[in-house]
Amino acid sequence: MISIYLIIMILLGVLASRRVSSVYDLYVGGLNIGGVATALSFFTTYFSSVIFVGATALGWKYGLLVLWKDIFVVIVGTLVAFVVIGPRVLALSRRYRIASIIDLIEIRYRSRTVSFTASLTMFVGLYLYCISILTGMARALEASIGLSYETSLAISSIVTLVYIVLGGYIAQVWTQVLQAVFMLFMAVTLGVTSIVAVGGFSNLQNALASIDPSLATWPYRDTLPMFAFFLSLGFMGIGNPALLIKFISVKDRISLKKAVLISTATVAILTLSLNIASATMRIILRNSIATPDHAFIYFTKTILPKGFDILLVLAILSASMSTLSAILNTLTHIARDTIARLLSRNLGNEVLFFRLTTLAIGITTTIPALKPPEMLITLFGVTTSIISTVLVGPIIYGLFWRKASALGALVSMITSFAVAIAVSAYGGFRFPWTYYAFIPSIILSLTLLPLISIAIPSKNTAEHHC
Repeated sequence: MISIYLIIMILLGVLASRRVSSVYDLYVGGLNIGGVATALSFFTTYFSSVIFVGATALGWKYGLLVLWKDIFVVIVGTLVAFVVIGPRVLALSRRYRIASIIDLIEIRYRSRTVSFTASLTMFVGLYLYCISILTGMARALEASIGLSYETSLAISSIVTLVYIVLGGYIAQVWTQVLQAVFMLFMAVTLGVTSIVAVGGFSNLQNALASIDPSLATWPYRDTLPMFAFFLSLGFMGIGNPALLIKFISVKDRISLKKAVLISTATVAILTLSLNIASATMRIILRNSIATPDHAFIYFTKTILPKGFDILLVLAILSASMSTLSAILNTLTHIARDTIARLLSRNLGNEVLFFRLTTLAIGITTTIPALKPPEMLITLFGVTTSIISTVLVGPIIYGLFWRKASALGALVSMITSFAVAIAVSAYGGFRFPWTYYAFIPSIILSLTLLPLISIAIPSKNTAEHHC
């Protein structure tokens, strides 16, 4: 089953390569992605394998507190992103023939310095996050089917690289549609079977309260760092370039409207199902496992009917590959825009550049994933949230406020990024400091830009906005 799944992924890449006729096809699917595909691509990019392997430790440790994450991810990260941010980004992309978030930032702020700073921030953060995804994917396969870590890493990395190098963004979207099916099916299965196993939500709440009241009601444990983390996850739909690109690649405004309901529903179903399931694992498994990170794997193997363990593996692969492919495509896009700007000319054979650059990025992220530095693994896993909190100010003000200045955007990005890393470093790149780092980063991103724009007015503010 796993072999068949991997072969299908490669075949979709081959088929997608036949649809590639321009650079727009490789980077943004020819600006012709339908509403359903956009919605499913958005939701599969949002979640990596950590939701199946790793996130269960949060439910195990914090109980029903994890359900509050759904409010931020569903409402802020998805619904607000599609309803408020999406139409603005789509309109600008068509008005100015924008094909990337870097283009949007440069045209809006009329500053190569701002766009280069944004490019560097995005690239560094997504590059480190790419290592985190590869590490999580390999560990998940190692724990679920017993392959060695190195073999798991090689297989998942090679297959993802093959179909992205061949088919670019089109292959990314096509594979994500299929991957969404596995992810949703397994999430609903885990959510329903786990809540039934404990006798309903009321029984779950009572059982958690009997272990520790903080698992079931206020005051929850570690509320401040966890809510900072949840808020950063919510801002991913607004500040993560791999998600924002969905609003550029969608066919038209009608398709975007169709995607709103589908994306919001799928994100809500997935995250709510898995968060409920992760909280119930503490009751169902109790002392049966040594590692809460692997609770879903143990639950599936021992409680669900035979065959569901394979479906879980496919869901884990889907979650990993869908996010990895989106990050790889975005990294290549950022590299292409940055190099073209620095050279002030076209890059020649764009298709060849895309494939060689994607391959190079894939290889250079896979090698450090073989033995990632333990101290930085936690930081790698939150870099995409840091990027989102850093960019949220320049993106929001750039889209909705005419007086937002290039200087304000530049200072807010540099300062919020530096402070986030400094706070994480102060805590040794460990919890809760990596979560505390989101608080000043968000505040600085949202406050510095307007303050500087007002205090130091710029003649270079936007004349046009949607």
